[in-house]
Amino acid sequence: MMPAIIFTYTVTASLAVPVSDFGYAVRIPADTSCQRLLRQHVAVERGVVRGEKQDPLGNRILTGACRGTSARFACTVRGKALIDPSRPETDGDGQYTEATGRTHVGGLLRVFYLHNSAVGDALDRARHFCRMLRGEIALRTSFPGTRTAEEAMECGAGTSEDLAHIIAALCRLDNISVRYVMGLGPLGPAAWVEVWNGWNWTAIDPLTGNLCGASYLKIAHGRDADDIALAAFSQGCELEHTEISSSLSTRP
Repeated sequence: MMPAIIFTYTVTASLAVPVSDFGYAVRIPADTSCQRLLRQHVAVERGVVRGEKQDPLGNRILTGACRGTSARFACTVRGKALIDPSRPETDGDGQYTEATGRTHVGGLLRVFYLHNSAVGDALDRARHFCRMLRGEIALRTSFPGTRTAEEAMECGAGTSEDLAHIIAALCRLDNISVRYVMGLGPLGPAAWVEVWNGWNWTAIDPLTGNLCGASYLKIAHGRDADDIALAAFSQGCELEHTEISSSLSTRP
């Protein structure tokens, strides 16, 4: 039997000015074929949960309102889950082959792609790009990132979010369908990719090229990070900054 993971994460957002009684929407983990939530509790500072829905990409969203006047939003999610990578998701590859604003390919990425092309199936090629990228990008631990894939390549440094955008850009340039994933990994908040191999989605850590194991909790997936903001707010709320902190442990 796979060990369970115990997780806690907090999303904190700062608004430009205090706002009264504003609405919010937060993405939270959902059950999938490879991820089963045994329990989950969501607490929103000064907040009331009013409903639940799915976004167009199938991610789970809680909606509600925060009472009073504040320029701060904080949501803490705690739970326990079983992750079984041997049972990957099999929903179709959909809309994940086209470049997006974050994964647009410029000159640097195109040169890297031409110098590091590979043969093999989609998974082999995606993992090859990850391995080749290791010597090009220095990892930054701050999270989330804000760059496009091309900007991170030009800088020569980035977060796991930036690396996931670069791998997504290279895969799409190579006609590989790939999803960007936001979640919790062994080292904390992280981003990775899921590659469509013709019959299911296989999760890959862009830092190493290794397959993601049983200590990766998925919160949401999309074409890039702009699709899956962990928190969004009602009209009139100008977002200045978002942070996420987390802890994750394994239990038998």
